[in-house]
Parts: sequence; C-alpha cells; structure tokens
Amino acid sequence: MAHKNYPGHIRKRGDAFQIRLEVKKRQHTFTVQGVTRREAELIATEKAGELRRRAVREEHGLPTTPRFSELLKEYQASYLSGLSPGAQRSYRESLKPIARYWIQRLSDPHIDQVYAHQILGYLTWRRFHSPTGVPRSKPLHNRTLAKDRAVLHRVFSIAVKLEYIDRNPVAKIDPPDYKSRDPVLLTDREYDQILWASRKSHPMLYLWVILLGETGCRAYSEALWLRWEDVDLTEGFIWFDSSTYGRRTKSGRGRWVPMTSRLRQAINAHFTRYRFASYDKKRSPWVFHHLPGFKGSGVAGERIRSMRDRFNRVRQRLEISDGFVPHDLRHRRATSWIGAGKDVVKVKEALGHADLRTTMGYTHLAREHLRSLVEEADDSHDLVVATSVDRPA
Repeated sequence: MAHKNYPGHIRKRGDAFQIRLEVKKRQHTFTVQGVTRREAELIATEKAGELRRRAVREEHGLPTTPRFSELLKEYQASYLSGLSPGAQRSYRESLKPIARYWIQRLSDPHIDQVYAHQILGYLTWRRFHSPTGVPRSKPLHNRTLAKDRAVLHRVFSIAVKLEYIDRNPVAKIDPPDYKSRDPVLLTDREYDQILWASRKSHPMLYLWVILLGETGCRAYSEALWLRWEDVDLTEGFIWFDSSTYGRRTKSGRGRWVPMTSRLRQAINAHFTRYRFASYDKKRSPWVFHHLPGFKGSGVAGERIRSMRDRFNRVRQRLEISDGFVPHDLRHRRATSWIGAGKDVVKVKEALGHADLRTTMGYTHLAREHLRSLVEEADDSHDLVVATSVDRPA
C-alpha cells in the first residue's frame, strides 16, 4: 500500500468523498464531489500542506489567509487604482462576475482553499452567465473569457506576492483560445477621406482623427486628456502626460511624440481658433473641449470625454467597414512607421509601449519594408533574361 501524504483519512459518502485531517491537534473536515479517490487523495495532500503553512503563520504571528472578498478589496486598493481610467473600467467589468461567483456562489472561501478545478468551474459558469448571474442566450466569446481569466490571475498574484499562498491556482488552467481581432488598416486614400469628412462634421473631431493618425496615441486615455500646455508648437512636439490632473498612460510613463507637418499645420489652425476662446468668461485648459452651438455637445469649455458617436457617423457615411474603430488609426501609424523602415526602438518610444515585443508585433501587419528582399533579386533576374534573349544565335 502506498504511503499517504496526509494526516487523516478519506471515506466514501454517496457520490462524494469526506476528507478528515488533523494538523497541529486540530480537526478539519472537507467534502469533495465529482472526483475519483485518487483525486481526493491529492486534494487531501494539498489541503494538509496548506493547513500546516497556515498553522506556522499563526505561530509566528503572521496574518492568516484572507477570504476572497478581502483579497479583492486589497487588489482594488493596491493595484487597480494605479491603472489608467480606461483599463480600470475594463477590469471592473471583469470583477463583477468574479465577485458574484466567488463571494455569493462559493460563499467567499479562504484563498488557500481555492484549487484549479474551482477556477475551471468559474470559467465554465462564466461562459454561460452574464455578470449578474443571468443565463446567457449564447456562450461568451473566448476573448472576453480569456480577459476575465487574466484578471482573476492578477487577483491571486497579489496573494502570492503577499505570501498568503504559495501558488497561483489560476496558472494551472490555460486561457481559452481565440483569434485576435485583425485591425482595419486604411489606405492613404481612405485616410484622406476620413480626415476630409471629419473636418466637415466637427472641428474637434477633425483634430482628434488627425492626431490619432499622425502620432499613434491612444484615442481616449491620451488624446482627449491633452491640455494646451502639452503642445510645443515651437519645437513641434506633443507631451502625453501620465502624472497630473488624473491622467495616466497605459505604461504609466509620459512621453514626447513629434508632430508631422500635416498635424502641425492642423494644430496651429486649431490653436489660433480656440486657444484664447472664452466660455462664460473662462478659457478652457483642454485642447478637446465642447463648443457652443453644436447639437449634443456638453457644457462649452469642458473636456470632451468621447468622440465615438461622431466618429461612427463619419465612418458610416464613408461606408468604411463596421469593424473600423478609432484605435485602428494607432495601428495604422505603427505599421506605416515600421513599413517605412523607421527605427523600431524609436517607434516603441513614440507609441508608449512598455515592451519592445509589443512593437515588434506590428511587423506582421507591415509589408512594405520587406519589398527590398526581392527587388535586387528581381533586377538580377531581369538582367539574365534580357541577356539570354538579346544574345545572337
């Protein structure tokens, strides 16, 4: 008989197994369902190890493992608050179903009592339920499911970092596969058309579109937070801040981005028209602010928070693909720089990527820089063909 690795015993109880363990003279009882005896033995071994570690922490006066709800609060305070506003909104959407499942459905377990099969159970439940727990009419897309798993992994990573637990249970469950969305890359002609149509639609929309297309900045967390003081018209640079007025870039670091001549001309015209305009005897500090007299605008002078509706109306008028979104202008800028053979390290800095691998990911979308691989070979081939044809018999 194999030596057991847990202090206690396991008994069959109907379609479940009852596990009784004794650690540091304290009795602990658990019931597990839907597993084989061998799997129950592995669970008993893992639980025994966690109970021993918990006992050691108590002996040394260290905090015992918290419940999931307490970990969630710690995660929101120590990590979530440091993200950009857009990322915070995205993460909070994932935290809603996570909180419902773990706190309400699983009765808020201690985090050292969470195992891989429970993580898998959550993902299975999430696939067929909305954040409020209502059954879905069709399964959740794998892309959203993978995002929820990633957020849950980060939550438990905080517990590992604080030494509440020794392993991240989410790491044992692979993320669901999904096909990444391919960005819609406009041709030069389409890009010129959307700039022209934006100018006709709204002056703020025009500058926003050309800013995204010429600098590759992020549409909402960066572009719409620009203040007049961030624009250096003399030297031709724009500063995307990440420290003041509640602004934060995705990487957490501010950066300078040079202006193209086209963008510089547009910003000069915008500056002349709106920099010193007064609204209710006040000047707006924001480059993108609401204007009086436009249908659907907010209070004149206040910061514009979204351009989505105006942008979509222009896109529909031009009959551009429904899949085209403002962020695709960032992709276009990245691929055009790489396609033109620009220094990829400088491209990384201009785009604000934290990792060069993210920038290099655009190389599969850019293709013009590869033309040089065949141009010389084609020239030499043409020469050989011409020589053989022109040679007299």
